[in-house]
Amino acid sequence: MVKLQLSEQEIVDISEALDDPNISDLAKRKLLVVRMNDEDLPHLKIARLLNISDDSVSRYVREYEQSGLCGVLENRYYKPTSSVEAFLSCLKCRFILQPVHTAKEGMEVIERVSGVKLSEEQARRVMKRLGMKFIKTAPRPGKADPAKQLEFFNEQLEPRLQEAAAGKRKVFFVDAAHFVMGAFLGMIWCFERLFIKTPSGRKRYNVLGALDSQSKELINVTNESYINSSTVCELIAAIRAIHSGLPITLVLDNARYQHCQLVVDYAQHMKVELLFLPSYSPNLNLIERLWRLVKAKALKNKYYSNFKRFKAGIDEVLESLDTKYREDIESLLVLKFQFFSRLECR
Repeated sequence: MVKLQLSEQEIVDISEALDDPNISDLAKRKLLVVRMNDEDLPHLKIARLLNISDDSVSRYVREYEQSGLCGVLENRYYKPTSSVEAFLSCLKCRFILQPVHTAKEGMEVIERVSGVKLSEEQARRVMKRLGMKFIKTAPRPGKADPAKQLEFFNEQLEPRLQEAAAGKRKVFFVDAAHFVMGAFLGMIWCFERLFIKTPSGRKRYNVLGALDSQSKELINVTNESYINSSTVCELIAAIRAIHSGLPITLVLDNARYQHCQLVVDYAQHMKVELLFLPSYSPNLNLIERLWRLVKAKALKNKYYSNFKRFKAGIDEVLESLDTKYREDIESLLVLKFQFFSRLECR
């Protein structure tokens, strides 16, 4: 075993190198080995402390003995440059304008832009390096107006949310979910394709909910028939009964039963403000995310033999939002909204 005897100057130089942020982690690891060797630590203990092999310890010590500090700090590792390196910015612009469906299509785009023919796996690595991900597209209403959505958010919704955060107002996001008894299929990790039983009939369980923007409290009214203006009035009464001391704003879509005169008059009577979203703006209604969570937890890949059990499964999730599913709620229902300002696939 090689035993080094470092001078005081060498110890100072190594200490300065260990504090230098521009020196690689590998070089610093080698210098730590050298210092530990100088302090008479056995090679096996050094290897265990630094989580490296005993052979690596011996090699690093010999390297320092033969070439000193400069030799350790010298970068002798060849870093190959990609053949498409000079075209990365052009490729990024090209992929932003027109995303591709497969690695094969990406390979063809790279060849057209750079003249370099890659394999599909190489093309996949280039696209990942650019920051691209293979993710599922999401729908957006074709008639949505991004400019109106942004104006509504800045001038009407956000000021009320700020008041709610300060405890001066209650803001609830309101929407109805219609859960039709049937098979809700989804992806699952398994060894072979599984089949989910599908119940017969088209019975549905309706939930009209109001989600508190701050506490994520859910107030809801349920039935098995239809959601109508009377149901909305029932929900308004339930909200006002629980929160009697603060101004209340309900953020709603433009469903006819929410926009009718009966609901408008009753809301005025109960001193509840109705704030209607721009048309085709489900992305601004926070409760839409809650319904997706309920479907995932209560319905996806699950079979209920009768309607009573179907309702019970949904109710169990709704009643457990503040306990069993609180972590999901906290991560999903943040007050950040998607605005459709980016280019869509054509």
